[in-house]
Amino acid sequence: MRTVRNILLAQLAAGVLLAAIVWIWLGSGRAVPTLLGGLVGVVPNAFLAARLMSPRAGSSAKGLLRAGWIGEAGKLAISAVMFAVVFATLKPLHPEFVFAGFIATLVALPVALLFDRGERNDAQGGR
Repeated sequence: MRTVRNILLAQLAAGVLLAAIVWIWLGSGRAVPTLLGGLVGVVPNAFLAARLMSPRAGSSAKGLLRAGWIGEAGKLAISAVMFAVVFATLKPLHPEFVFAGFIATLVALPVALLFDRGERNDAQGGR
């Protein structure tokens, strides 16, 4: 559970940090699309995590598999809807910044896993 929380927080931090950097250098007109792109990356992942971490999902292997399938399908649907809303409503759009924020959240996942693995190894005495 802690690992999932850390991953989601790392993804959120990556999106917010990139948006802050863009805001400082280029202003809010490009920072807002960056932040929204980051949210398109984080929110669907949070949905998937919630599905997989629900008490019913872990009651059996079949239940966990079903939760994974539903969670992944929901994640894709939420991503598509969020991208559609951003692209339909945000003016000016600056799609390169939307995708930069989205990609920043994707890159944060393996980085968060690396750091989490290191913390776990420290807690186990370096094993």
